[in-house]
Amino acid sequence: MFPAKMDALWWVVFSLNFLFAAGIMLTYLGRRERDVVGGHSESISSLNKRALVILPIKGVDYELEENLASLKEQEYSPYDIVAVVDSENDESVPYLRKQGIRFFIARAACMKCSGKVRAIYSALLEFPGYDYYVVADSDIRVGRGWLSALLLPLADPGVGAATTFPVFFPDGGYWSKLKMFWGLVGQSMMESRLTRFVWGGSMAFRKDLMDDASLKSFSESVSDDIAVLRAVKERGLRVSYVPRSRPEIHSADNFSTFVEWANRQTAFSIYSTNKTFIFGMVYYVATIYLILSSIILSIFVNVLFLVFLFPFFYNSINSQRKVPVKTWYFLSLTFMLPFVYVWNLISGFTRRRVTWRGNTYSLSKNE
Repeated sequence: MFPAKMDALWWVVFSLNFLFAAGIMLTYLGRRERDVVGGHSESISSLNKRALVILPIKGVDYELEENLASLKEQEYSPYDIVAVVDSENDESVPYLRKQGIRFFIARAACMKCSGKVRAIYSALLEFPGYDYYVVADSDIRVGRGWLSALLLPLADPGVGAATTFPVFFPDGGYWSKLKMFWGLVGQSMMESRLTRFVWGGSMAFRKDLMDDASLKSFSESVSDDIAVLRAVKERGLRVSYVPRSRPEIHSADNFSTFVEWANRQTAFSIYSTNKTFIFGMVYYVATIYLILSSIILSIFVNVLFLVFLFPFFYNSINSQRKVPVKTWYFLSLTFMLPFVYVWNLISGFTRRRVTWRGNTYSLSKNE
């Protein structure tokens, strides 16, 4: 029983925690993986549309050779791959030559753009004769059906872009495993049309998405995926999420590389819309409150407060089921995540510049 003089107060707190727990559980139960392909029955092989995979690349990513080889082994036909580099002296060039991947130097002039946007913009100008354009990051490793699955939704004229979200495969210790769990939030956001975004590591669109006006807007952007999402929304089209084309991103992160990466990713999300910061802070602060208050109040008030840890354990076990590498200390990772997300959100919201691939870019909110 609650202390006699505090019964009313603790019942109020108990009721408040119940509401928080119910709300958080509803978000967990509402996550349903959907492959939105527009409902058409036409197979991708019968479309016979030419596709160009654009590979912006700078430096040597972790296990780059394996990543490049996977991009070359796609079952879709016809498609070409072109890599875009800043210079023939780039460290990635020997790897591209070894894999027989064509490359050229980005020369397009653009204002305020990032190096990746400049590379993609250069490729769009240099190779205008394709039906589909696909952007792939050099750190992804894909299956043979990746390209086919990613292009299939584009047969629906109501779909403006198709995208997916990676599985982070940990080849290191604690921090690379934390990154693996961190990535599940992105997958969850993709599963709802309300929070779906375009992920620049694997995105595809038809050539008609990038008319002269869209190309100009694209060339003035820091983030390629935000620019594509903007073009899709301006036309009243949809973004299709394709979980079947999920790539793997292998990494061996340590503390500093994980924090720098996570803060940058969150900064770009907030740069797209401040709703990311508002909704994220409300959700994760509520999650932290529920976890800490359940533990503390179960010790000092009543053990019944432990029931409100159910959403945490449910999500932790479900997350452990989804990740590619199981770990016995997964509860410590999932316990850490809400605190990490809040730190990422605060850092991203206050950040005015990001360093990316050796370059520093200014961020103007909601450009």
